[in-house]
Amino acid sequence: MRRLLIACCLLVAVGRANAEPLGPRAFTDAFAAAATAAMPSATVTVKGDLAVDTRRAGGGTTTSDLRNAYERYLQDPPHLYDIIGRYVGVLAETAEKANAALDRSRIIPVLKSQQWLAGVLEAARESKKAQAPEPLSEPFTGDLTIVYAEDRQNSMRFLTTRDDVGDRAKLHDLALVNLGRLLPKIEMRPGADGLWLISAGGDYEASLLLADGIWSSGQIKVDGDIVVAVPAKDALIVTGSRNSAGVARLRKLAAELAAGPYGLTSTLLVYRNGKFVTFDAN
Repeated sequence: MRRLLIACCLLVAVGRANAEPLGPRAFTDAFAAAATAAMPSATVTVKGDLAVDTRRAGGGTTTSDLRNAYERYLQDPPHLYDIIGRYVGVLAETAEKANAALDRSRIIPVLKSQQWLAGVLEAARESKKAQAPEPLSEPFTGDLTIVYAEDRQNSMRFLTTRDDVGDRAKLHDLALVNLGRLLPKIEMRPGADGLWLISAGGDYEASLLLADGIWSSGQIKVDGDIVVAVPAKDALIVTGSRNSAGVARLRKLAAELAAGPYGLTSTLLVYRNGKFVTFDAN
């Protein structure tokens, strides 16, 4: 029923399917209409281009930053319904589980850029809330950091210092065990110039860098040390350190994808001595 309501509202909001791609405000309005249909008891307010606030009937407001959603839409305008439906589903699940207890069996580690973390911290400071909680995080390597999230059916809720995760000293190990259990089938596909594309369902690719068994087992055969790019949350590309053509192509792909939706980093990493470090081809 929720998906039907979303579809009807989108048809009203955007008109014919073969119209010109929506501008930022029209896309925001379409999202707001779909969110209102999916959550009739909530108050959905457009705050600006690609920014929507949703206030739940029981109190509490969720702010939706639609920049990534809009970039996805511009890349694939015919799938407007699917893109907005997916984001509305995440918003609805967040509202439904606002007061739900944390499921520790679904805590996983997620790689984010330090820029993302800095943005979250700055937003918390600007909110002027007393003692605003900070994301649970720890450094990884280069310009990447590990944050922890609860993996839900349609979304991920990033954890903060207020969440009861049990023994903090055991959090990383717990998250890795959960990741191994929740991972879908990992697939490797060959690409041009000796590149390999690794996929894990679209949500877990970057997190695979934390699964040491994948990289230390010898199952990934490349020319030299393993060099990887994680330019986006759903992109993990591998080549060998002695494959100059592969490294060059990897750099180009990393720069392109890091500038797109859900971008992480254009920096290449190399697996040496049991850990990933910044790769310097020189």
